[in-house]
Amino acid sequence: MITSIMLIGVPVSMVAYGAYKRHVPVHGVKPEQLDRVDSNLYTLLDVRAYNVSDKEPIPEAFNLPISYFTRGYQEIPKKPIHLIAENQLEKNLAARLLHQKGFNVASYSLMNENRKDKMHTACC
Repeated sequence: MITSIMLIGVPVSMVAYGAYKRHVPVHGVKPEQLDRVDSNLYTLLDVRAYNVSDKEPIPEAFNLPISYFTRGYQEIPKKPIHLIAENQLEKNLAARLLHQKGFNVASYSLMNENRKDKMHTACC
């Protein structure tokens, strides 16, 4: 009986940890408008998928989608990082992965939210 209870607890804890990594923001990483970030002081790191970032390129940004982190994180310049992500989930995952690799993630911008703001101001 104790063994079956322990076996149920393992998958539940794995699901809870997965949800935590994706949905709980990383402490100390603050939102910042992209046009206010000095690219001389920060590495602008675009973690959006290539097919998304090609539609809205950011010329000064180092583009490395999350799915390529394990292969390419060594190429990221060693300055404080400003993340550019499509959504909260992508931002949270990238910030955690970068922290694990020893990077200082200082701030972020969500491009999906920027589009919503532009659409909202354009229509009203």
